[in-house]
Parts: sequence; C-alpha cells; structure tokens
Amino acid sequence: MTRPERNQNRPRPIKKETHFSEAEWTQAELAAQATGLPFQVFMRMTVLAQKVKAKRHQQAQNLVFELSKVMAELNRVGNNINQLAKSANQGREADQWGLEADLKELRNVVAQIAETIKKV
Repeated sequence: MTRPERNQNRPRPIKKETHFSEAEWTQAELAAQATGLPFQVFMRMTVLAQKVKAKRHQQAQNLVFELSKVMAELNRVGNNINQLAKSANQGREADQWGLEADLKELRNVVAQIAETIKKV
C-alpha cells in the first residue's frame, strides 16, 4: 500500500507560487509585519478579502517608536530653549532669530505629538 501524498492530508493541499517586483515584495512584507501575522496567513486573508487587523502589541510597539522619535525632538528643542534662557539670565541679549526658530520647531513637535495621538 502506498502512502498518500503529504499535501492531501493537509487542510489546504493546494500550493501556488507567485512573483513580486522588489517594490511589491517590500510593500507586502511590511504590510504583513505590521499585522504581526505570518506572511502566508496574511496573504491568504488578504486574497480572501477577510479583514486583517494588526495585533495590539504591534500597534503599541509602533506607537512607542513614534513617541520616542517625538520625545527626542522635544528634548532637542528644550535644550535650545534652556541655552537661550541661560544667556538671557546672564545679561546677554536673546537672539531674536534663535527664539523664533526654536518656537517654530516647538510648534512642529507639538503638531507631531497631535498626529501621533490621532493614530491611536
């Protein structure tokens, strides 16, 4: 008696091969990674038009990454403002252009924080 083929014992015995360009492959891999699902599961769900959700921990990791970038920016702006305040307290005249640039940068960081919060 011959042994049945391996694929026939599986719940999904049909295997298909496909081809991607480099850009398509990168996009598909990133999309699958964002969900936290194995690539094959992600592709099957996508092809069958099932709703694909990112896992909560992956969303949290993405949020932490975004917030850490924003915090680094905020720290940099804060350091600049501290240097300007120190100069002003020592009797030196504050650099008008420096103050305006720092204020503009601070507003940009606040806008980034707002955008990151909207993603949640």
